[in-house]
Amino acid sequence: MLTRLEIDGFKSFEGLAIDLAPFTAILGNNAAGKSNLFDAIQLLAALATHDVAEAVKALRGEPLELFRLTPGGRVKRMTLAVEVLLDPIGRDPWGSEVKLTHTRMRYEVTLERRETRPGIERIQVAHEAVNPIFAKDDKWAKALAPSAAFRKQYLQYKRQKPWLTTDDKADGQGREFNIHQDGTQGRLRPASAAEATVLYSITNAEFPHLFALREEMRQWRLLQLDPALLRRPAPVTAADTLTADGANLAAVLARMKAETATDLRPHGVLSDIAAELNHLIPGVTRLDVFLHDASREYRIELTMRDGLPFTSRVISDGTLRVLALLTLLHDPKHRGLVCFEEPENGVHPGRVKTLVQRLQDMVSRPRDGMDAGVVPPLSQLLLNSHSPVVLAALLDSAGHPVDEGGAILFADTSSVTDPAQGQTRRRTRLRPIRQQDGLFASAAMERGAEVSDLEVRQVLDAVRAEG
Repeated sequence: MLTRLEIDGFKSFEGLAIDLAPFTAILGNNAAGKSNLFDAIQLLAALATHDVAEAVKALRGEPLELFRLTPGGRVKRMTLAVEVLLDPIGRDPWGSEVKLTHTRMRYEVTLERRETRPGIERIQVAHEAVNPIFAKDDKWAKALAPSAAFRKQYLQYKRQKPWLTTDDKADGQGREFNIHQDGTQGRLRPASAAEATVLYSITNAEFPHLFALREEMRQWRLLQLDPALLRRPAPVTAADTLTADGANLAAVLARMKAETATDLRPHGVLSDIAAELNHLIPGVTRLDVFLHDASREYRIELTMRDGLPFTSRVISDGTLRVLALLTLLHDPKHRGLVCFEEPENGVHPGRVKTLVQRLQDMVSRPRDGMDAGVVPPLSQLLLNSHSPVVLAALLDSAGHPVDEGGAILFADTSSVTDPAQGQTRRRTRLRPIRQQDGLFASAAMERGAEVSDLEVRQVLDAVRAEG
């Protein structure tokens, strides 16, 4: 679970530091930087599983355009830092169980543009570190006030030393990455021209905590559902966990049906998804998936209240998007952070509130109790929207957040004046609405950084005007 994100020098961000809840909604106009935030999270996930060149290639824009553009030119460095809560139990690639003694950690990475030859520039890792977050310093855990059961199951604080540091070499000739002991002897690696993160190289549980961090970041994903791909059949060879574009939705549903079907519930969890879908798009009575023998492809079928079945080829774009999201959230294999843009697309405004409330219910709830000995994978949802209807769905009649454990942030841009450089720069900022408790109720919040009641009312008035 991603609990804090800090970004400096990436796209529209300068000195951003924001805490995140299990359910976090970011609202703002177009070009406010909401998608850039998701890009930063994608970059971190990619750096854990690819070398730098491949990681930056997967993002929107050219690699050079990822570095912040200022009136004085593009910056040379970008720094990203995250604080995370790890699942206390995981598995390595061979199925062996990995148990952690410390589940709260902070990861930092700095990328730098370097001229390796005249006129040739490469992006390299200049700094990387992984440090434990101690119980006494864990403001996130204190602010969310987790239940005693959640603390016992998830919050472990045993480590006293870093797992990874970037240090000066003993001979003073350059720097090196120092992987510290973690159940096995540590290692040193040169940091003079690193074109991949150390985290990328941790591919097994030899260093269990670094491996668990890599696996956590690998699970962070941005859903960019493509209705044209969602409606296509999926080959039997398709991956059985949902891809970012949703092209294998039918295969995922087939796997979930096979794993959860019983004599009493022949469609398994697909019956639950159909019921959820009916709340949002009335008229759906049954969801099924079947294998077309001739083509060896899985196909989706929705039955409506008149008893007529329809394949995914003729289902509306909005229905398919909602179906894909509900599939992901009902999947027993689902874990980690999902970033989702504009959940209201394709949903009738009158049903957006129901959708948002259901999404809030399906993430991990630190304040709730849990069955003794049960440690389900942590689940988190970060969504963005420019719709005032979504904001209205997040607030009660008094303007207070419905979900006390969630977070609502406004995205916009502000000016930064730098007399030393003689510059005025624009940057993306994220501000919490004033009425929230927990993460954003402390006096530590920068004065004037909260969204006023007036700003909230102005956005909500847009809903009333549209109605």
